[in-house]
Amino acid sequence: MSLLSGLLSTGHAFAVLLALTGAVLLAFGTHAQHAAVTRPGRPTGIRRLLRTPLWLLGGALIVLETVFNVVALGLAPLALVQPLGTASLVLAVLIGASRSPLTREVVFAVLLTSGSVAAFVSISAQHADHSPASPEAAGLLAALLLAGSALGVVIARSAAGHLPRVAAAGILFGCVASGAHVAAARFLTGEGLPLPVWVVIAALAPASAVGIWLVQTAYASGSAATVLAGLTVIDPITAVTVGTAVLGEYGTLPSSSLALLAASAAGALWGVRLLVGHRHGTLHGPRSPAVSSSADTMGDAHREGVPLHP
Repeated sequence: MSLLSGLLSTGHAFAVLLALTGAVLLAFGTHAQHAAVTRPGRPTGIRRLLRTPLWLLGGALIVLETVFNVVALGLAPLALVQPLGTASLVLAVLIGASRSPLTREVVFAVLLTSGSVAAFVSISAQHADHSPASPEAAGLLAALLLAGSALGVVIARSAAGHLPRVAAAGILFGCVASGAHVAAARFLTGEGLPLPVWVVIAALAPASAVGIWLVQTAYASGSAATVLAGLTVIDPITAVTVGTAVLGEYGTLPSSSLALLAASAAGALWGVRLLVGHRHGTLHGPRSPAVSSSADTMGDAHREGVPLHP
């Protein structure tokens, strides 16, 4: 049995393991880069950061997380994999507990978020379909990626406020995750890559770049806590929505399962809100996106513990 067929035969459990491992890597990678930026005598500017071993180690962990997440997206439905990214926020809070003890409110938020995500993923595993996307669905997703990228450029260059930038970035990254899922799933299952899937693959690069651009302008125009909360919430919601409405991952759901999915999603959103509020407190107020340089913006984000990686 080949390695590929062996992976596919493990079912969704291996994909969940990969996604959770990726969340751990992201949490520690972000922590390493945060420490490199905030320690005494820290380097300033992107060129100096690129020569800082701790910052590079964090970057390597984040790159490895990306690989793990893409493979996980290829092995399981979006509704199973993407919500697990919230685990990185939970872990980041626990890592930070070495500097400040956890309060009962934070413990409650950690348990609420973890339990809600676990419930959502467990229910999704029973009803989500992992059949490779049809060429028609891939074509529609490609159109969404291209249109979203164009709209993102308009928002990034406009005088739009902080929240539209956060929302646009979260939606774009959710669509990017959906595109990675479509391409990886068809490749791993040997279904072939028809032209619409190649268009999806080609659209991933500009969509990712525009999403990162939006995140940087969002950092410069408002609270980094809002950026983190927005990406943590909007990204998986968008991915699950695309998986349901465009890729047809869910069949007909019983009303009881639908109610449980909605309740677990609401619980996860509440938990994320509590965690972000604890982790960041009251942060700096809005600024014009044009005020900060990209290096200053990146430093501000890391000083507040926010990953540059979505």
